[in-house]
Amino acid sequence: MSPSTPLRVAFCHYTADVCGGSDRALFDLVTHLPRACFEPVMLLRAGDPMAERYRAEGMVVEEFRLIPPRRALEWTKLARFFVNFWPSTLRLARAMRRWNADAVHVNTLFNVQGAVAARLARRPLVWHIRELVPGSRAAGLMLRLVPLLATRAVAISTAVSETLAACGERVQIVFDGIDLEPLEEADGERGRGALGLEAGQPLVVTVGRIEPWKGQRTLIEAAPAILAAFPEARILIVGGPAVNKPEYAEGLRQRCEELGVAGRVCFTGIRDDVPDILAAADVLVLPSATPEPFGLTVAEAMAVGCPVVATAAGGPLDTVVDGETGYLVPPESPDAVAEKVCVLLADPKGARAMGDRGRVRVRERFTIERVADEMGMLLERITGVVGPESIGRLTPR
Repeated sequence: MSPSTPLRVAFCHYTADVCGGSDRALFDLVTHLPRACFEPVMLLRAGDPMAERYRAEGMVVEEFRLIPPRRALEWTKLARFFVNFWPSTLRLARAMRRWNADAVHVNTLFNVQGAVAARLARRPLVWHIRELVPGSRAAGLMLRLVPLLATRAVAISTAVSETLAACGERVQIVFDGIDLEPLEEADGERGRGALGLEAGQPLVVTVGRIEPWKGQRTLIEAAPAILAAFPEARILIVGGPAVNKPEYAEGLRQRCEELGVAGRVCFTGIRDDVPDILAAADVLVLPSATPEPFGLTVAEAMAVGCPVVATAAGGPLDTVVDGETGYLVPPESPDAVAEKVCVLLADPKGARAMGDRGRVRVRERFTIERVADEMGMLLERITGVVGPESIGRLTPR
């Protein structure tokens, strides 16, 4: 390949019917890689809700009948998963060869089809691992495949990298990053207006899909203590229920009724104005019951100057500096959540200072531009090809 030819990278991903953090993170990465250096080819599942967004960016998109990767989490269905995935895996491998991909990027641990296809196509593979699934035998099996198939494994946090010890020096931490542009336009007053809140009314927010591991129940259990100290406060649960666990959201609403906080804990559903809501919030709470692989919402809140109270496990250990940009608390501890939220609400000046430090930290360490730089340099290294212009604006660590 000549130095003036962009690297052609096949990105293989399975987006569920409802887009989540891994889908957003991949879209941001691909759209921030310089086109002079990289030519993305998107290999997606048929009917992928993100397909048209990639096409609108001028990218080649091919769609395949892929098996839902999360099916591999169900141990009883694992054998059927491996039997049924071969036809589409072979089609993926043929597409990688047909497009003459210089490298393959597979997004998420459970996209085993993409990883096997890259091996069959004899292409260098970057396997981007975005999950922490403690206690899952199926996940343990997937993790054992990573060193067998991947040229390089990328972990989005220190906690994720620790699950990839078998990869040795082939694992690299590339912290997830956020696109600051839409957050620069966030307007807290507009957010409060949309929510019907008065200026100065304390606002505590959590954002994420409503499912048990996200830990919204912990915040609800903390609500009586928070609202006793700040009766005018409002607590927002932003996000929709997981498709396979709608009963969990209903159980949370019932618990609010039992605790007598239903009128002041609001379930907003999925919102398209989350940046405005974060800018309006006095505190973001990430009460994950099990470790968060990274926690994009934490970085987004910090980017708009909102202090954070997060579970002291997983990604927040990398993003949040305890006592400086927010507070870290034990998992499933309503008392600890209530205590730290009340500390922040009682000291607006100190909370603003924490928010300002968080804003600086995100701009220094957790931007999508940094992710694109580090991933671009990694792709260049594994292919042995240098693009037509320097993509490495930052010195590799």
